[in-house]
Amino acid sequence: MRLRLTLRESVALAGVAFALGQLMAAQEAPKSPDSCVGLHAGISAQLTKLTQGYAEPSVMVTFLLLNDSETTRGAAPESWRLVIDGKELEESHFLFSNGPKPIGGYGTLDSGASFNFGMALPIAKYFPEQREYRISWKGRYFQSPTVTVRIPS
Repeated sequence: MRLRLTLRESVALAGVAFALGQLMAAQEAPKSPDSCVGLHAGISAQLTKLTQGYAEPSVMVTFLLLNDSETTRGAAPESWRLVIDGKELEESHFLFSNGPKPIGGYGTLDSGASFNFGMALPIAKYFPEQREYRISWKGRYFQSPTVTVRIPS
C-alpha cells in the first residue's frame, strides 16, 4: 500500500518530526557533572514593615536552590549574583559571602539536598524609587525565575 501525501501534508509532517526531535534532544542530560541539569533555583521577595522587627523598611528576599539530580553538584556562593532590573549588583559577592550562609555542604549541594536562606535588602539602598523592580539570582550552574516587587509611595 502506498501513501500519497500532498505538499502541505508533507511540510506539516516534516515540521512535527523536527519539533519532536528538538524536544527529545532538549531532554537529554548534558554529560558534564557540573552542568545546570539538577540544580533549580527559586526566589521570592516581599516588603517588610518596621513592626516585623526590622530596623528599616526592607525587601526580604528568600532564595532556594535544589539539587534533584543523582549526584553532588557544585553550588559555590562565590559565583552567585543578585540581579535587579537586569543588572548584576557589583556587591553580590559581598552580599552572599558575608550574609546568611546555607547550612552544610558549603560549596556543593548533595543529591536531593537544598539551600534555603534569605536576606533583608534595605529599600533606601537597593530600591530607592517608588516603582516595580524585577529581581532574580544566578550562579555558575543555575538561574532563578524573576520576581517583581513594588515599592509603594
